[in-house]
Amino acid sequence: MRTLRKIAFLLEEFSKPSPAQQLVDRFLAGWLMDGEFRRSPFESASAYVMLSTNPPDLEQRTKDFKLTVVPRAEQAIESADAVIIASRKPGALANERFVRIALDSLPAGGACFTHGALANSLEQAREFATLARSRQIDLLAGTPLCITWRLPEVNLPLATPLSEALIVVQANPSPGQASPPSPPSSLRGAELHALEGLLPVIERRRGGESGVRSIRFLEDAALWKAGARGEWSWPLLAAALSRSHSPQGDALLDGRTQDLVGLGLVPNLARNPRGWLIEHRDGLRSAVLVLDGVVADFNFAVQPRGGGIISSQLYRAPTPAEHHFSRLAAVMEEFFRTGKSPWPLERNLLIAGLLERFGQPSSRTGRTVPTPNLGIAYPS
Repeated sequence: MRTLRKIAFLLEEFSKPSPAQQLVDRFLAGWLMDGEFRRSPFESASAYVMLSTNPPDLEQRTKDFKLTVVPRAEQAIESADAVIIASRKPGALANERFVRIALDSLPAGGACFTHGALANSLEQAREFATLARSRQIDLLAGTPLCITWRLPEVNLPLATPLSEALIVVQANPSPGQASPPSPPSSLRGAELHALEGLLPVIERRRGGESGVRSIRFLEDAALWKAGARGEWSWPLLAAALSRSHSPQGDALLDGRTQDLVGLGLVPNLARNPRGWLIEHRDGLRSAVLVLDGVVADFNFAVQPRGGGIISSQLYRAPTPAEHHFSRLAAVMEEFFRTGKSPWPLERNLLIAGLLERFGQPSSRTGRTVPTPNLGIAYPS
């Protein structure tokens, strides 16, 4: 077990609410977990903020806690045992400069955790992984979506054979609110959340994750036509939406319950709908649907080959506490102290590769795009 003497934060921003604020506050002040209030046992902390060297809210933290704000990223990492990197929310665009500084500056035996994507390309993610191994630094990336509560709390038995999977997310990350129009596609925030939520579920299938053979982008009417042809599953969508506690449409007007799928309301409610059809190398089909205006929470459903459908909601606690960040902080601290990864780094590589392909104009033609470089297989 390692001793955490100093933690360093490399932040693009510090605002309320943001992943940076949620993680900094938990490591400085502590967090509620399993019926008690926990505090990280480090002795000191330092922070570098890219967009401002002296944010008022962060300045207050320097007065209330053992935190020093410094003018250079390299200075923040001096004598640190662990580094936490947070890009601007939601973290789909990685700050590769921060990751490189951390890997170049941390001593052997240190650890680095990046909130969000590990890198903006598969090639860069692999380079970071190789550099971390060569310098004996533990490296990992992720968001609360991969470890948050599931409602209901379902977990696939290991080696479950799966035939199909689907997840519904929104471009707006705020729970319990109607979603605004989707942000520029280059941000890919909704897709990051979808992959962070779905991969931990489906990688428990028989054989583990096999890698991705191809992807296909669909939007607007083409998305619904593909569903009518069975290229993604309406029954899985219905099962996923059944776990929502935030249906939109008439429920916002008068509270009535509605069968959004059965009544054919989904296409009318969805604003700027888009989706990705992912074919895995073992034959599993996964669908990522970004459906602003249908529901305002994240829900998934999977189809085992033996029949039946398993579905659940990925719970995101409301602001200001966003208590799902407490679960992430606990996982991060355990990672820093033990050096044991709570999930395979290969998952981070696959997510980086998929987000890279999602952002390329050549992937957004509506045609199936082979992904020969995404044969990233790993066990659960």
